[in-house]
Amino acid sequence: MSHRVFFAAVLALGLNACAPPQPPTDPRIVMTPDLPLVADAPSVTTSAGLIRVTLRLMNGTPQDLPILTITDWFDEQGRPISSLMSAPMRLTVPRDGDAMIDRLAPRPSAISFRIHIEPDWAAY
Repeated sequence: MSHRVFFAAVLALGLNACAPPQPPTDPRIVMTPDLPLVADAPSVTTSAGLIRVTLRLMNGTPQDLPILTITDWFDEQGRPISSLMSAPMRLTVPRDGDAMIDRLAPRPSAISFRIHIEPDWAAY
């Protein structure tokens, strides 16, 4: 009987390891479905009166994954703030490794953000 329980536990662990990564649960992080990355919860701090957002992305695949990240900034009323800091930025998440997204708000009135993460099709 104990062998069956052990085998069931090993099988369950193996099936979970093959499961695709879950999408981020934080609504401020928008990742293209089927992108095989895992995102930590964003870290939000204040630096010199500006919001700083850092986010770690993990790639468990055997290929490097080139991505584009776009950060939208919003003011207190939820209006978008135009800025060069919202321009798409290229990043490669290395195979079996991780990469950091580190963004600083363009001005003190930026109190909210949304980070879009999508494949960089130009790199394929």
